[in-house]
Amino acid sequence: PGRTSMIRFEEFYDTTLSDDLMILSYKDPKTEKEFIEKRMKKHPPLTKAALDVDNPFMRNRPPLKPRGGKKNQPIPPPQSHKTIPRLEEVYVHCMIKQAIHNKQHLLSGIMALQCITSERPRIIYSKTGVANWKLRAGMAIGCVVCIKGPPMYTFIDKLVEIVLPRLKEWHGVPMSSGDSNGNISMGFPSNALSLFPDIEGNYDSFPLMTGFDVTFNTTAYTDLEARTLLSGFQIPFNVRK
Repeated sequence: PGRTSMIRFEEFYDTTLSDDLMILSYKDPKTEKEFIEKRMKKHPPLTKAALDVDNPFMRNRPPLKPRGGKKNQPIPPPQSHKTIPRLEEVYVHCMIKQAIHNKQHLLSGIMALQCITSERPRIIYSKTGVANWKLRAGMAIGCVVCIKGPPMYTFIDKLVEIVLPRLKEWHGVPMSSGDSNGNISMGFPSNALSLFPDIEGNYDSFPLMTGFDVTFNTTAYTDLEARTLLSGFQIPFNVRK
């Protein structure tokens, strides 16, 4: 049988939040054209010799290697009802440094992420080694889980309604968070993991509590649109940071 009802946050987005985002993220044709031209602008690499040709110290010297080479950002399609920002997927990641000495500690993080997301995590292996940490390349160091669809909205519902109001000394997501392409990440301490109702009822089953990071991947093309979308889901942002 198919789905009989929608998740509360999913229904809220389809009925209320999407209409508000369409108005708040609207750009007039002139602004939209300037935004697309700025994204299409190419940044060729320049050398120090090219910037200062008249400098006598730089004469008769071999040209330096080019530097820079800034990559172009993705160009948004024309505005329509299909380009309204929405959540695509959410990544929940945790790194367990105790797993360097004992791999058994990894089970606690895997079980915790599976409980709060209802999805099976994937183990992350280190790509390089660090001698001071006794870390070698290929060692299991953490786990990550990707959630989409109804489990994603269920996780956000628990995070916003239960975990965030009970957190102490957490002042919200900094306004500087984002990669300029509509993806925003935030980190939480280890005590936030124990506030989820799936773990709080079986707290003794998890011998190790660790901090975790949450990354929201959206269809927005700017951080402003992504912050507007997440603030609609009651995720607080701190203007001072």
